[in-house]
Amino acid sequence: MPARPRTSERTRIPRARGRLAGAGLLDQMVIAAANSANTLLGGILLPKGQFGALALALAVGYFATCLNRAIVGDVLLALASRHDGEPRVRLARNGLATALCSGLITTVVFVVLWALHPGRGGIDLRQLIWLAPFMVPIMLHDTARFDYLADRRPDKALGIDLVWAGTQAVMVVTMILTHTSSAGGLLTGWGLGATAGITVYLIREHRLPWQGSPLAWLADTRQLSGWFTVTAVVAQVQVLAISFIVAGRLSKIDLANLRFVQTVQLQPVQNLITAVQNLLVPHVSRNAADAAEPGPEGARAALALRRQTRRLAIAFAVVGALMVLTLWPVVSYALVHTQKFAEAAPLVLPIALQGALYLFQVPFTAAMRGMHRARMLFAQYVFFVVVSLSGLTFGADHGGLRGAAWGLLAGSTASLICMVTLYAYALRRIPKVPENPHGPADAGVDTFDRSGLAVRPSV
Repeated sequence: MPARPRTSERTRIPRARGRLAGAGLLDQMVIAAANSANTLLGGILLPKGQFGALALALAVGYFATCLNRAIVGDVLLALASRHDGEPRVRLARNGLATALCSGLITTVVFVVLWALHPGRGGIDLRQLIWLAPFMVPIMLHDTARFDYLADRRPDKALGIDLVWAGTQAVMVVTMILTHTSSAGGLLTGWGLGATAGITVYLIREHRLPWQGSPLAWLADTRQLSGWFTVTAVVAQVQVLAISFIVAGRLSKIDLANLRFVQTVQLQPVQNLITAVQNLLVPHVSRNAADAAEPGPEGARAALALRRQTRRLAIAFAVVGALMVLTLWPVVSYALVHTQKFAEAAPLVLPIALQGALYLFQVPFTAAMRGMHRARMLFAQYVFFVVVSLSGLTFGADHGGLRGAAWGLLAGSTASLICMVTLYAYALRRIPKVPENPHGPADAGVDTFDRSGLAVRPSV
């Protein structure tokens, strides 16, 4: 009879997993602080007119970054996490080369937009020129983070993100001490932080961005990257359209009010969602791959996927409810007693409810990504954008900025209903196993081929 493992050996793996999960959450907090610092500090340090222009430029910059993330980062997280060794390294190398091309193209586009747009009225894109030189390192750094996360090394991702945030913090403190705060300075500090972070990654991993092949990347990942890309385009068009609709139909001041409340209240929620999703997707992806195998082990992996999604949904529903009950009165009170953003206080409740709905949705989104249901995610985002922008426009026309915020909440509600419905449909393609662990696990179970399509066992 084999010897029973010692307690230290039995607890080593759970403890290691706990450390990695903690590093993953801390990593997301650090990178989120680096990204949101532009909006938060801009709202505090700049006049509202300049802050509105900064928010619009950041919306365009985030659009480009998230598009690259859909092409490269999200695919690394969902696909490379299923591989080890040379196949994973090859995917990471080709992903870096693709991010390099994306950054170069984005730089040219930003320069053209800056040169052609006069910056009149509510839509002012002149601040894009400060982002243009840094789009290559920003996109490379984002890809490097996802390379580490896909390889289940969030501690390494945390390291390069600390370099980014530290460099950016030095720039911000210097501007504050010398009284030279400006939109261009904030954007420059953001870009220099990304440059420092990606430099550390390239030296540590002994890689050069041009060593890979974008064509090989597209050939190897065309199905996932294609659907993730069009989904990201739709999602980011929604984010970008919000800025343009509010600035165009209302004013830059209204856009500044909306973005400031979203940064204070919704941005931390979205950062938590991103962190949890980045930790869940590699695990879910492996479970989904195991569930595609015939037999009792595959069925048990599918059952683990169902249980995890259900339990996380319940937990996040509770967290979301507590968040609304706590933050709504606190943030409202703080805004009312500030001279600069007092008129934004009525936006707090709808934005808090929107964050709670996003929290409840994240387990379903992670499950869909792990199962590679990219087409369903695209359909869900299209539905979300249509309802959200319709609600925003209707609300802005009939209720001003407050009506616009409630219109966005209507879109989030519709998005949640659509996601849960599609998730329930996707589960029908996954094998089932009886809840009784002693019962037969493979009776009447669908098996799956490598494409993920269900194949009924022959009779």
